[in-house]
Amino acid sequence: MLLAEMVGMSESEVKLMEIAGLLHDLGKLVVPNSILEKPAGLTQTEMAVIKQHTYYTFSILTTVAGLQMIAEWGAYHHERLDGKGYPFKREGHEMNLGARIMAVSDIFTALAEDRPYRKGVEAERIKTILQGQASHGIQDPRIIKLLLENIEEVRKAVTERQEQARQYYNTEVEKSE
Repeated sequence: MLLAEMVGMSESEVKLMEIAGLLHDLGKLVVPNSILEKPAGLTQTEMAVIKQHTYYTFSILTTVAGLQMIAEWGAYHHERLDGKGYPFKREGHEMNLGARIMAVSDIFTALAEDRPYRKGVEAERIKTILQGQASHGIQDPRIIKLLLENIEEVRKAVTERQEQARQYYNTEVEKSE
């Protein structure tokens, strides 16, 4: 996780952040693909189902000894400093640095990448959205500032990781089918 390195986390913390990043949406396994891949807006009921994925991520990961920190970092990626996030409605003082990094990273990635219902958002629009989140106390201004100062490097790293995952899927997973 590039942001974790930039913030100054130790090498072992960065590795744990990477694991949390890989597992943060584990709870989406309980969400039907018809909702995950829906090309249009979600109903209130569908949105309620989607919002449960972070709770399931936490529930699954906390059953494994030694993964408490990874569980929190991963499951808190939709929490907000103002306490209006989900699933636990944690406020800023209840969110450690890793959870704050994960939340900002998830927002950035969600905006930057293509989704079934829209193309990825341009860098200038992402900057505007994230600056708004920082100025309104929704996400950590220090982490957002760091991301925005390095947005091209972060975007490149995200794109490279996504391409690696696609290539792995196309060569390894499909080969085994």
